[in-house]
Amino acid sequence: MGDFADKLRSKEAVEEDIYFARQDVELIEALHKKKLSKLAKCGDGEKKQAKDFEQRFASITKKDKKKPRKLLRSYRALLDEIRKVCKRRH
Repeated sequence: MGDFADKLRSKEAVEEDIYFARQDVELIEALHKKKLSKLAKCGDGEKKQAKDFEQRFASITKKDKKKPRKLLRSYRALLDEIRKVCKRRH
């Protein structure tokens, strides 16, 4: 009987870990999106380029949603590119 109880506790712990891992990914995604929108609006009259960055962000999110590490690397690369574009304008 103790073995079953241990397995049940293990299962609950794994489900809890999965839940919080998903929460973490969603929060990180929201932070990146917030940072993206702030950086994309770095210049005046650049709505088309900002829209392009937002579309690329959505595309990356959709494509790599099941691969958190790849998703974060892709976000980082996009943010770095936005920073370069904004620095060239200023």
